[in-house]
Amino acid sequence: MSVLAQPVPFERPPARPVDAPPTAKYVAYANEVATRLAGRLSGRERRRLEGERALLARARFIELNGVVHHYQEVGPSDGQPLVLIHGWDCSSFWWHHVVDPLAQAGYRVISYDLKGHGFSDTDPNQNYTVAGFSADLQALIRALDLGAVHLAAFSLGAFVGLHVAAHHPDMVRSLIFFNFSLLPYNKLASAFVPRLLDVVFNRVLRPIERRNLWWLPFIYARLVMAQHTPSISDIRLGTLGLRYCDPAAVRVSATELSRPEILNAVAEQARMIRQPLLLVAGANDPIMRPADGRKLVALTPNGSFLEVPKCGHLILFELPEQVIQIMRLFLKSVR
Repeated sequence: MSVLAQPVPFERPPARPVDAPPTAKYVAYANEVATRLAGRLSGRERRRLEGERALLARARFIELNGVVHHYQEVGPSDGQPLVLIHGWDCSSFWWHHVVDPLAQAGYRVISYDLKGHGFSDTDPNQNYTVAGFSADLQALIRALDLGAVHLAAFSLGAFVGLHVAAHHPDMVRSLIFFNFSLLPYNKLASAFVPRLLDVVFNRVLRPIERRNLWWLPFIYARLVMAQHTPSISDIRLGTLGLRYCDPAAVRVSATELSRPEILNAVAEQARMIRQPLLLVAGANDPIMRPADGRKLVALTPNGSFLEVPKCGHLILFELPEQVIQIMRLFLKSVR
């Protein structure tokens, strides 16, 4: 059960030598939540904000390659480490349904915000590339002395997890990818899509969210990206990522993922990995199509594929209970 569904004391985790000061955007939002909770609210809105405050209370910060990152750690310190990587223009809060059940199952669960996303600082060098994100993940694993980790990744996060697993196999014990696949290169789409995404996310959806019109991005997501209707709390958490993602991260990442050498590298890296891999696809995902996910798994020597019926691209919010069950069963199989 997510902390959004149960009261959790507002307590800071104990300090560590590697801790960095909180980022300005984290402080601003934590203050905003505290201010709103001090005012008059409906019962539903108060419960939602109390849940967010509980999530905010778990925040830790660490400097990785010169950029302060927000992360959270839940579960026994001697548990097998499980690192969660969110998707493009999202945040670590997208995993909030998963964290506590996996921690209660005995895993040391670490979720973090990619630089420029969520409450992590922006990168002054705008190195929002797969290699750049991969270097940060490697630094996180080393800084927290995690050893070999299980990696669970959603969408863009899978590009990062695959890169680390292929090039630093000693760091990765197993891989679970949600909504990921081979993306065939298309010259016309590569010229058009990055510009379209820049307009849609940076010039339309982000300003709308800042005006608290969160239901407009939700309508877009429900009609285009999802097969199931997420809860109001999940909708608000999802659109919160829109507020704090660096617009440059959208432009740089979208442009890089349209380059043929980056797309071709996915197949090359899939052939390199020897770790157990489970790729979970939504049957109705309009972005990462299941057929292309099957092709990716076929390239791996130790991969398996699971297609979830009546599921779009937003599986973490659409079917969280199924995600938890899938992860538990897979992780148990690779102990």
